Amino acid sequence: MSRTRLRSAFTLIELLVVIAIIAVLIALLLPAVQAAREAARRAQCVNNLKQIGLAVHNYESSNGSFPPGEKGCCWGTWCVFVLPFMEGTALANSYNFYGSNNPSGGAADGYMRYAGAANTTVAYSQVKTFMCPTDPSAGRARAGNQTRYHNYVVNYGNTDQAQTGAYTIPLPSNPAVQVRFSGAAPFTDMGSPFIDDTGYAVGFATLPPAKISTITDGTSNTLMASEARIANPADDNDLRGYTWWGPGTSFNGILTPNSTYPDMMGNGGCSQQSPPCNGSSITPPGAQYPVVYLGARSWHAGGVNAVMCDGSVKFFKNTINPTTWLGVSTPNGNEVISSDAY
Repeated sequence: MSRTRLRSAFTLIELLVVIAIIAVLIALLLPAVQAAREAARRAQCVNNLKQIGLAVHNYESSNGSFPPGEKGCCWGTWCVFVLPFMEGTALANSYNFYGSNNPSGGAADGYMRYAGAANTTVAYSQVKTFMCPTDPSAGRARAGNQTRYHNYVVNYGNTDQAQTGAYTIPLPSNPAVQVRFSGAAPFTDMGSPFIDDTGYAVGFATLPPAKISTITDGTSNTLMASEARIANPADDNDLRGYTWWGPGTSFNGILTPNSTYPDMMGNGGCSQQSPPCNGSSITPPGAQYPVVYLGARSWHAGGVNAVMCDGSVKFFKNTINPTTWLGVSTPNGNEVISSDAY
């Protein structure tokens, strides 16, 4: 007599339980995967800053000073100057530095601007070392002229882009505190001594490029470069992170990392969206240009990565004391900063 063997199977309830368990496991796994990916992206960001620090030091060894932060508004920034020292010699050689705002330059100046026909090879190129992979907009092209955005900016000290002591600026987090230029910064506008040649240099402080010997606060206590967050990828009027252009290439110590107070880009290129920016033209007494100051910002949780003038990379928390942040933004302010202050 034959027997019929019954095949075992999941009941509907058992199947639902198995599906629920799988869903819970996936829910637990995804954050871990995302955290691992962010750790890898952050490590790449740190490596990029180390490469930038090394390139700046190699530039200093070859030329006797740090590279200029910018040549006026439109004729080159530190990003171009350091390219030969980060395996970008061919790209650097394709850049034409002869443009200026000097009226004698005539129509050729438009041709030689950062996005002019003479320089599109550079301006339209993505440079991996200048891109933080955590920023979803890193390296994107501006729709208007295809110029690329990048994620690293250099330290212009503890006041605005003009770096002049002709006026003081209220500290955004405490308007009763007036921030006055301390006398130097690691980076500046190279056109300052040549006020007829580089546009934005008019009314700017006359500052030579920094040398290692001028960083008397100590290279390990002075910021060189930090991250910038490309704020609004849908808005081509937001030029933060637009580092082939002079005003987009710097940050200042006025705002602490990822500050909730607004950036100020009074000479154009601003968005009202998050992170905040104030595009109104506020020109203090004694200044010839509106205030421009941009904070160090990143997509990393809790703070920003920054490279110091000794080439080391540190993570600065959003909660850093504003006075400490102002101190590490100056090369010779004689501030006393404890090693556990950041």
